[in-house]
Amino acid sequence: MVTTSDRLAWGVVGTGDISHAVCSDLVRLGTATVRAVCSRDVARADAFGAAYGAERVYGDLDRMLADEGVDIVYIGTPHATHHPIALAALRAGKHVLIEKPIGIDADEARAVADAARRSGRFVMEAMWMKFAPAYRELVRSVEGGAIGQVRSIRASFGLPFDSAGSTRWSTARASSTLLDQGIYPVTLALDLLGAPSRILSHRTVRADGVDLTTRATFEYSGGRFADLSASMVEYIDPTASVSGTDGWVDVPAPFWATTGFTTHAGSIPEALGSPTATQYETDGNGYVPMLRAVAEAIAQGATEHPVHSLDASIQTFTVLDRVRSDARTIRAA
Repeated sequence: MVTTSDRLAWGVVGTGDISHAVCSDLVRLGTATVRAVCSRDVARADAFGAAYGAERVYGDLDRMLADEGVDIVYIGTPHATHHPIALAALRAGKHVLIEKPIGIDADEARAVADAARRSGRFVMEAMWMKFAPAYRELVRSVEGGAIGQVRSIRASFGLPFDSAGSTRWSTARASSTLLDQGIYPVTLALDLLGAPSRILSHRTVRADGVDLTTRATFEYSGGRFADLSASMVEYIDPTASVSGTDGWVDVPAPFWATTGFTTHAGSIPEALGSPTATQYETDGNGYVPMLRAVAEAIAQGATEHPVHSLDASIQTFTVLDRVRSDARTIRAA
């Protein structure tokens, strides 16, 4: 479908904050255009479309998916809708970028991956952290032995978000601190240590099933571990650190959107007194590298991106499901 122009035409589903942030970066690329926007609230869709130069506004998803001028669909709607909208977009022959999480469990992740592979279209979960230059250099540096063998990871994403009446707190929308915030610490652990052999987890859950906090320890062979936490009702230091046999790396807040990190390595005096800072310039809201990578992959005829493949999304969800199923659950007051 996408060979007629060097400007990829995007259709955006959802007009919330995340869609605004992504589209603000999208229009910076120079190789993309916001062709259409879809929302049940047509007034919001009109305002959103005007902000990003969309040619068409839709109040009905099927009508937007029938728009032959749309090459790729970005899904920026609540968690519970990601899977069904992705499947509908694939049936319509569109490429798809799905805001994380790709679904609400591993079964939905597999279903999207299966449909994507049958369709021959490009599909990816929008795990933008993995495309950020600082994060990619962090992984490269650690895997290259900058701090020796990785022994442990600590990562947290705890911020007190909106009031209990906000859209973040909805069973129908599959609201979840594990899926919204916890996916980032889990991704870091998987990237550097792989899948754990054992998971110990605790969750605070409301009576309606919305999880508010999650703490997990991933255990690995040889005594290696990752301590991870997430919350949408309290602050938990939103930084990360990776420790190894020859040093450690500090990643400042917010670690999932970092533009730099500090490496402490060598002898004890060197590690404590002579750290090395790595820093990159901010590129828009942080989504530009991912959006550029998506556009390049589609232009090359790829159906997945090696930085974040569909199998990687499935692996992440397999672990997230284990965190939930194995957790000691505390009922919120």
